[in-house]
Amino acid sequence: MAIQKSQEKRERILQAAIQTFSENGYSNATIKQIAKEAGVSFGTVFTYFENKNDLFQAAVLEPLEEVKAVMLDVPEPSEQPIEQIKMLIKKHFQYFAEQTTYMRMIQYVIGQPERFQKQFLPLDQFTIELRDALRPLIVKAQEKGEIINLEPNDVSDTYLAFINGVSLTFTDTVKNSGRWDTFTQHAFLLFGPKQ
Repeated sequence: MAIQKSQEKRERILQAAIQTFSENGYSNATIKQIAKEAGVSFGTVFTYFENKNDLFQAAVLEPLEEVKAVMLDVPEPSEQPIEQIKMLIKKHFQYFAEQTTYMRMIQYVIGQPERFQKQFLPLDQFTIELRDALRPLIVKAQEKGEIINLEPNDVSDTYLAFINGVSLTFTDTVKNSGRWDTFTQHAFLLFGPKQ
């Protein structure tokens, strides 16, 4: 029971850090703000995280494992790769619509790779992993003549850039407005479907 409460408290601190860093950036976020947001004392934060940098590192990289689990869950190509691509895009956009706060923080890191190199490198590696995961599906759809022949890595990069841009530009208020459905349709067009 004590271990579970400790884990829950750490998670509250981590979520508060994600919120605070995404709103204020690294330099303007304080441990005091994060502690207040988490409903814990200033000193309690240091029970779980050595310093502000350690907390920032955890706020960026720990949720990345969940993002990877969702984004890299790409099915093996079937005889209907175009339908698989549509379903995958829908799944990705539904997930990203729920992760706008985290995505703002990720964009903050991506925009300053020299400053946040330790956090940036795993994000860059994730981009490579996503390319590798999408490639067989794109190639299969190209072989079947369902999408135009574009370099699969370029298609993947463009797709990821589009998702990142949408999640950065449009906030939670768009989530339920039907605009995400429109974005999903536009994302599909990035794959170059033949119509």
